[in-house]
Amino acid sequence: MEHSDRDVRRGADGISRRTMLSAAAASVVAIGFDPLGGRWVSAAAAAGRPSLRNVPPLDGTLHLDSATRHDDARDNGKIIERVPSAVLRPGSATDIAKMIRFCRELGIQVATRGQAHSTYGQGLVGGLLIESRSLRTIHSISEDGADVDAGVLWQELLLAAGEHGLTPPVLTRFTGLSVGGTLSVGGVGVRNIHGAQIDLVRELEVVTGEGRVQRCSAHHNRRLFEAMLGGLGQCGVITRAWLSLEPAQPMARSYALSYSNNAELFRDLRTLLTRGELDGVIGLWGLGPTGMVCRLDAVAFFDPAAPPNDAHLLRGLSQPSASAVATDASYLDWAQQADRALAQLRLKIDWDDLVKPYFAVWLDDNAIEEYVAELVPSLTAADLGTGGLILWPQRRSGLTRPFLRVPTGAEWVYMFSVLTTSAQPGPDPAFAEAMLARNRRWFDRARNSGGTQYPIGSIEFDHADWATQYGDLWPEFRRRKRTYDPDGILTPGPGIF
Repeated sequence: MEHSDRDVRRGADGISRRTMLSAAAASVVAIGFDPLGGRWVSAAAAAGRPSLRNVPPLDGTLHLDSATRHDDARDNGKIIERVPSAVLRPGSATDIAKMIRFCRELGIQVATRGQAHSTYGQGLVGGLLIESRSLRTIHSISEDGADVDAGVLWQELLLAAGEHGLTPPVLTRFTGLSVGGTLSVGGVGVRNIHGAQIDLVRELEVVTGEGRVQRCSAHHNRRLFEAMLGGLGQCGVITRAWLSLEPAQPMARSYALSYSNNAELFRDLRTLLTRGELDGVIGLWGLGPTGMVCRLDAVAFFDPAAPPNDAHLLRGLSQPSASAVATDASYLDWAQQADRALAQLRLKIDWDDLVKPYFAVWLDDNAIEEYVAELVPSLTAADLGTGGLILWPQRRSGLTRPFLRVPTGAEWVYMFSVLTTSAQPGPDPAFAEAMLARNRRWFDRARNSGGTQYPIGSIEFDHADWATQYGDLWPEFRRRKRTYDPDGILTPGPGIF
């Protein structure tokens, strides 16, 4: 079903084309680049500059003002700061192609900003920063899938699809992330056997590092398609995606099962995963009044006419099914529970300005329990702050995209994350440095057990680390980088190439 611009440009921070252009008039907009001076030039400063390279005509706007550039200088981690020299708010994929070609000729690096939820400068750049949020149209929704711009938030797609009784099969716990952002990394969800969000992409529109707009899928231009899904923006900029949808059940029943030790938690977790009767199970740890507490959170989707049988779903566990705390909610309310929790944090504390040196790794079923058992008892209040620990089990066969690097030794793999935050808002270099050193120690221990990084967190990686991360795919990744971004201008933040 087609949606009008007015219908699909949703959200409290929504801007129309007219609003964007009006706002642009109040800021400094670039008209060219001075190769001799090495800087962008505004109309007011352009007089008498014969060497000026004029910016191509754009549907959107290119901003030079300090406020806009500094707003895009940090990400969710608040550890790294890189002030871009210019910010593009594109009005079309063609704008992005024009500006990438412009930057390529001048050797200017380019990165894309979705919701900036990485934590270690992965999407920051000192050159041109592209704000994907200005491209956020939901073009169509039907049983055949969704056609959306890369700047659309998953929450917006969730709500729009819900009007048709549909849903994305995989949602991250926090849905206020952009489609293009999660597809560049992976997008791990609560469901255990459906893969990551990148596994449910049918087709992409991409602007490559050559400045070419291309369509790609598993059947057409496959090498580019694979490199974009979990490829950390190294080969292009995702501008549009065609995604699978499925029928949504009206209700969700959540089960919270608390444990006094990790061994029982893992035993019950494996039982539930092997059965596959629930729609999703994750593990959670946090600091309680007397120390670390752990629990499993599970969910079953259902129609009110046929509610779940709790005793059957939770049979044979280390505790009686009656001890589980069961909560019913509409499917949409369940899917947005993390968004509401974050909104509450923002009301209570200055959450956005907390330093967040997150840690995230993949381990397989042969290593995860021992790793968690060693790490959890060592944690202190400083290791967590307002955060906690989350364990995301995934069936390995569901993770089909090659550049999402996960262990290969077992049927089940687990993304394990520690969501560390500082105790107080504002810069804290000493805290960040200590946590980065801690993260590196934790990662080395994980890698010695066959683990890989899930690159949303804060782990200092060099080229050798990335070569190890990609393993036997490293030479192929380098070939695709040379093919689609021959001058190496795209997404320098991770430091891969």
